[in-house]
Amino acid sequence: MIITFLEMSVSVNQSKESMDISNQINRQNKTAIITGSGRGIGKETAIQLAEHVANVVVCSRTQNEIDSVVKEIENANNNQVNLLGSRCDVSVSSDVNSLVQSAVDKFGSETIEILVINAGVAFDKKLLDTTEVEWDRTINTNLKGAFFFTKAILPHMIKNRSGVILNVNSGAGKAGFSDLSSYCASKFGLAGLAESLALEVESYDIRVLTIFLGKVATKMWQDYDYSYYEKNKNKMLSPQKVATKIVEMIFDTKNYKNGDSVELYYP
Repeated sequence: MIITFLEMSVSVNQSKESMDISNQINRQNKTAIITGSGRGIGKETAIQLAEHVANVVVCSRTQNEIDSVVKEIENANNNQVNLLGSRCDVSVSSDVNSLVQSAVDKFGSETIEILVINAGVAFDKKLLDTTEVEWDRTINTNLKGAFFFTKAILPHMIKNRSGVILNVNSGAGKAGFSDLSSYCASKFGLAGLAESLALEVESYDIRVLTIFLGKVATKMWQDYDYSYYEKNKNKMLSPQKVATKIVEMIFDTKNYKNGDSVELYYP
């Protein structure tokens, strides 16, 4: 059989169109929710996930950050991505439940597929100098917020028998550090939560993943230790690199199984 160049060209074009249609279908059936996505790791993760899924939920406590990220995603994707941008304090259960319900109402329960738990705070203080307010804010944001979001999202994933929950953790969730007692406590707790949850959902084809990070050049680090940040920001992990790894973990089902974790400490 002789196949002409024209026939090959038509075949390739048809194949490309088929793949494009397939990608569109996949995008239509996935909604990604990223906490703390107004800046830093969360923002870059939302931007990169928008290249793979149809629906992206951007949430933060700061409306102007949300608006900026939504606009950036719209411009980068020619308005081909459905977006929901909403203020949300992850430590307040009513805020979390309202946001998840808004996503379900807008995109459908059957599309709820990806949750990236990224929101976090840290205080550079010894335990004796840490106030109860600072302790509560750290635990409530970094750990309780993960509990609230997971609990709100999980029924939809269980019903769909599909989903990925990825927790953005830290080396401080693996080892203790001086002047970071409240942060370490929250991150150790997050690691335990992820390990336990992975066992609870293993029969539903849901994957619970964790990424443990080193120092990342984000505003959180800038606020935490401005002098160190200014001297070392070029030696720190970039939010873009972290986001790329997060997206890889979410979609590479062969290499990242339920309960798996990755340690990424250096650029």
